[in-house]
Amino acid sequence: MENQAYQKPLNMEEAADFLDISKSHLYKLTSRGEIRHYKPTGKRIYFFPKDLIEYLKNGRVKTAEEIEAEAIKTVTA
Repeated sequence: MENQAYQKPLNMEEAADFLDISKSHLYKLTSRGEIRHYKPTGKRIYFFPKDLIEYLKNGRVKTAEEIEAEAIKTVTA
C-alpha cells in the first residue's frame, strides 16, 4: 500500500494562485467539469494539489522528437 502524505485542501483562491490563473477561469473549469474539485458542504469548492498537478500534466505538449517518432511508427505499421 502506497503511503501518501496528507495534503491540505486548497480553496478557490489558493488553487487559482497555484495554477496561475484567475478565479473566474478556475470557476469555469469546475462548472464545465474539466478539473477535479470537491464540494463537501455543497457551497465552498476545494482542490487537492495532486489533482491540480494532474490537470496540468494532462495538457502536456509533445516534443518534436516524440511527434516524429509517432509518425515513423504509424508509417511503418
